[in-house]
Amino acid sequence: MHLACGFQAVHTWDLQVSGCDKHSVAVLSSPAGNCVVVLSKTQLHFWTGTSDEIYIGSVRIDGATAEDDPATHFLWHPRGDYLVVATLQRRMLFFKVSLDLKSMELLAPLCHNHLLRLCSLASRVRFLKEEHLEFGIVTSLTTGGPNCFLACTTAGVICVIGWFQQKILHTWSCHSLSKGPHCFASPEEVGEEHTGTDVRVARGDIFTGSILDVHHALQLKLTVLLLANGYVLLAQSNVGSDFTRDDIVFSGKCASAPGVARISINSRHMLLAMATQAGDAVCKWISADLSLKPFWNGLKCLSGAKRLGPIEGLQWSPNEELLCVGFYHLGVVVVHYSGVCVYSSLSFHHPQRREVGGCISFSWSYYGYRLCVIEPLSSGFTEYSFNQIISSPTVDSKSSFTPLVAFDNEVLRLAGHFAADGGLALHEVVSARSRYVIENYPLTHGAVSPDGSSLVLAGRNGFVLFDRFSHRWRSLRDKNQEKEFACVAQPLWLSNLAVVLPVRITHNRTFELRVYAHRYLDASALLGRVPLERMPLHVCECHDEYTDIFILVADSSNALLLWRCVIAFEGQPSAVDVKISLEFITRTQLPDTFLYPVGMACIHPARLRPYKFSSHFLSSQQKGYEKALPQALFILRGSHALVSFDIGIAVANASEMPPPINVLRSDGVCRIWIDYSVPMDGSVIIVFDIYGITLLHLIGIEDGKDAFLRAHKYGVSEFDTETLPVGVSTHDGCLLTAGSTNEIVSAIGGAPPTVSLRMSLKPRLYNYRVLAALTCPDLLGLCTPNEEPTASSVSSFVPLVWSDRLFYWLEGMRRNGTFVPNADHYLHTLITGSLPYSLDQNYRRAAVQATVSLLRRYSEFYSVVVSCLRKLDVPQWRVLLDVLGSPVVFFRECIENHRFEEAAQLLRVIMLDGSVSDGDASVESLEAAMLSAVELFTFALWQRKIDLLQDLLRFTALLQAEIAMPAVRGDDRANGSGVWTRLLSVVGFQKDLPCGFASEREPLRLLALEEVSCGPASSGTLQRRSAIEYLFCNHPTVRQAIYDVASQALLAGHLMLLRDMLHELFVSLPHFVACRTCTITEELPSKCLNDTFTMNCGLEGTFNIMRLVDLFDGIHNELGLPRSARCIGTELQDSVMSFLQTQGVESNMVMWTTAQSYLYTTPGMVETLHGLRELYTVWEECVLAVNVILMSESMVIRQVHATPEFAQALQHLIAQPQNVGYAAFVQGCIDGYNTTAMSSVTVPSIG
Repeated sequence: MHLACGFQAVHTWDLQVSGCDKHSVAVLSSPAGNCVVVLSKTQLHFWTGTSDEIYIGSVRIDGATAEDDPATHFLWHPRGDYLVVATLQRRMLFFKVSLDLKSMELLAPLCHNHLLRLCSLASRVRFLKEEHLEFGIVTSLTTGGPNCFLACTTAGVICVIGWFQQKILHTWSCHSLSKGPHCFASPEEVGEEHTGTDVRVARGDIFTGSILDVHHALQLKLTVLLLANGYVLLAQSNVGSDFTRDDIVFSGKCASAPGVARISINSRHMLLAMATQAGDAVCKWISADLSLKPFWNGLKCLSGAKRLGPIEGLQWSPNEELLCVGFYHLGVVVVHYSGVCVYSSLSFHHPQRREVGGCISFSWSYYGYRLCVIEPLSSGFTEYSFNQIISSPTVDSKSSFTPLVAFDNEVLRLAGHFAADGGLALHEVVSARSRYVIENYPLTHGAVSPDGSSLVLAGRNGFVLFDRFSHRWRSLRDKNQEKEFACVAQPLWLSNLAVVLPVRITHNRTFELRVYAHRYLDASALLGRVPLERMPLHVCECHDEYTDIFILVADSSNALLLWRCVIAFEGQPSAVDVKISLEFITRTQLPDTFLYPVGMACIHPARLRPYKFSSHFLSSQQKGYEKALPQALFILRGSHALVSFDIGIAVANASEMPPPINVLRSDGVCRIWIDYSVPMDGSVIIVFDIYGITLLHLIGIEDGKDAFLRAHKYGVSEFDTETLPVGVSTHDGCLLTAGSTNEIVSAIGGAPPTVSLRMSLKPRLYNYRVLAALTCPDLLGLCTPNEEPTASSVSSFVPLVWSDRLFYWLEGMRRNGTFVPNADHYLHTLITGSLPYSLDQNYRRAAVQATVSLLRRYSEFYSVVVSCLRKLDVPQWRVLLDVLGSPVVFFRECIENHRFEEAAQLLRVIMLDGSVSDGDASVESLEAAMLSAVELFTFALWQRKIDLLQDLLRFTALLQAEIAMPAVRGDDRANGSGVWTRLLSVVGFQKDLPCGFASEREPLRLLALEEVSCGPASSGTLQRRSAIEYLFCNHPTVRQAIYDVASQALLAGHLMLLRDMLHELFVSLPHFVACRTCTITEELPSKCLNDTFTMNCGLEGTFNIMRLVDLFDGIHNELGLPRSARCIGTELQDSVMSFLQTQGVESNMVMWTTAQSYLYTTPGMVETLHGLRELYTVWEECVLAVNVILMSESMVIRQVHATPEFAQALQHLIAQPQNVGYAAFVQGCIDGYNTTAMSSVTVPSIG
């Protein structure tokens, strides 16, 4: 899978050269990958085909002129050594191209300023011959196999031209195809109707008109011709793709294609893409009988575009994963073959940047990492980069990293949690410019280990490994061994021990399956090799819980080969050597419909049977599976059906027909992943198809002598046109989908901003469907892939069976943070009835009870339940509350477990319990809600949760507003009767406070109405103040709690907490501080008289001594000021003196500790301390503590002079071990005070 990433690059030639064209006409990348060619009206311009394009030069086209005979089209030979150019005057010019440019290492000495110095480009691009066409001007050129190409002309005919004969071999027209031995089935014969008219078209009328477009698929040996009358011909010939022969006979089918202007075949997937004249695209799959069936319809990502315009081109990427659609006005749109949009020129739009100029031609690089686009009236081409994304096809619970990476030939992007926001992203970038990559450019294949810690990449020869633990690249030490082979299909990891590579041997062109060690790549790295008769297409493995491993290979002869992998460990525990041997089991010929499958996977037979836990690590032979063979899963091309193939039955009944095939999904499957971590019998497969994302649960069923595979389907999400599923990660507990998002990069010097594309990951949860299967085991058979959901006929509920696998799986979700959202989502769907099957009321209650019983084992239980209640409608609460019990009881349970936030969310549930809607609360529930809010308010005070206090006050205020709401339309509230009168008498809302609350000696004095800040939300502020009045009047416990918590915060030095809390409670802070400090001072003498003599109250003012220490420590802790045991001011003097002079700081920096260095160099910290000193100015001890921290010597001496008892308090302060660093400063202040005091003493005269 590929996604757009990075900046767009613009490449142009030197327009100052005389005789050089100014505008490009077409662009093509060489099939050999060594160059990119741009066609102008009179010249061919060449760039290198490496990742860093370098302009080579240009070659003039003989006889071409910009006015009379400009070049219009050109085409490469499939091997990249011949080139043909078509001109406006019907000339076909043939060139021989011999550019051997493959390695950046070779190009570096020749390159200067992005110009490649070659001796003579004309000698490397040699003109061969010219051929003249008789029928019309060329409108398109397409390859027709290795020996010829097809030219479509304005006369509506197809000219078949030989590459080596360099002349016209055949001419096809509608008239010639309607006669002779050619045979085509009409739409009536294949059951189709013309969608543009109600009148059926006669068979003779199908071949009237002209041919608009043609495309030939070499692998399928299929030629598709688009007719002007709204039909498309799918034709196979008796000569295959060798159109140089004379006796060509076509046979095929005709399909309706109204309004279609262009066509393109996808051979690998057997798809036909068609562009309409209205600017839309559709895709259909080609069946075995050449009939067309819908795959996806329309470019949904362009639904908001106002003008699409004509489509200039339609082309599949070289690996046929992506389809590029070129719009003349819009630019290009790239979609995955599933229909997901991976790039659109619209995403590059920015107000300060010029709009995309459209598209007149484009071409994919031969390995699919780049897309070259020519805009109208441009000189050169624009290049868009794509990254290949690979992930592990199987995952388990032992992941160390996210098993997903993206790469091109420059960088490797690793998936993981981004530190900035904690989300999943591909932000960890590793340079891929290693020696191996430079010498074996480009990288074409790759695989990630199931635990995500290792990956293998393969280029032109050999392979390279990357380890995420060490962040190191490693390749084969013997370079000759590296050049022996080339990887031809995706590699495969055997756990994290070894890597399996399907390779082609360089010297004899044969194929092998090689196994290499992971941790060492010396001469002994090759652990095993087996020869293959044909080219391998897919390699996969399956294993049980232990060490029994099967390896499957599907080759180009449509055969399936099976080995058992035997792993042995030798050596000491500190240096274990791995020995691997492959034991061949069988070769099975697959049915014809399995030819060239899109994807393949396999499941071990032990994974399809009921899991039985054993404390011993037994081999599969001891478990009775020695004769069982795995199930092979295939995604078939064309229909993209997902089918299973039982190898064991196929081997046992080799002569019987039909073969053992089980259709799991009938069509549209694009990719599958197997999740081994799920604690269920059987295997779980995540399926991505054109309908969305689905979870398939496969389990083997034995019925007497017969055994078959049963599948159960659980829908996960619908199809998303913007994000592409790219991998499954048990490390993160989700399915990862990816998309390209644009970001604006500002330019320097007034240039317009640059738009860059980056790949973003979006997680999708699916484990909530696993929870559904675990808690509703009897319902597994109710929804099968090919049947509609049926009603539940289950009479009893089977309780959840606890096991170690379930425990580890749930703990894994807790570790990666997906436990709460998965459980919440499942519980919500279970209650609302949105599961993919129907439940009766008794079964639903039992299922909810089983889920609640499971969740109660975890501390996240309260978060899950409360979150679910918030999402449910009021009438649906009863389903959950019948299991939980009374909401008041559950509320108290939350408080007992210190889940105060969840308890706050339950207040609404308590208020509306038993109601039909939000506006139908009974007086009893309102009373219960008020009392619960008061209880929670007290706990929130002691926990010092300011945010929770705000929410509780807001709820209380809204409750008061609801109760005191004026009557509407004759409500009982109008005359003071009914439940409202009773409620008002119970809660007792009062307009005026008791007289005692207005006393000057009352510490908790509420702010007057004129003191309350008024603003846009003044009504809400006044309502909250009214709620505080109610709490003060009717709930003395709340008032006492406020007093106790505020006093504790005051004496502990938590000044900012006290400020914020009293501000939220509308209590006057200065008044509280004055009253509280005065009360403490008055209580001190009586305390000392009644108690025994102690150090705390033995001398006058000793209580102030202890209080200053706590206050000093509290300020340090709340502001986060560090402590130090010595002065460090002299060490900082040179570095911060200039800064302090600009700030006007009055402090003796020589006495600074670490706290002062942090305080004065942190923006806003000094201002915060000054504000606290001003706010608590009535409390002299607080002012003294702040002045000491600020090291304001003059102010400290002034305070000690005013209150001499402070000298003793300061002495006690520096006697504490944590305050030793302040000793020099404090002692200096005391000495300064003593000096001032001595100088003020008058000496009496003698006699």
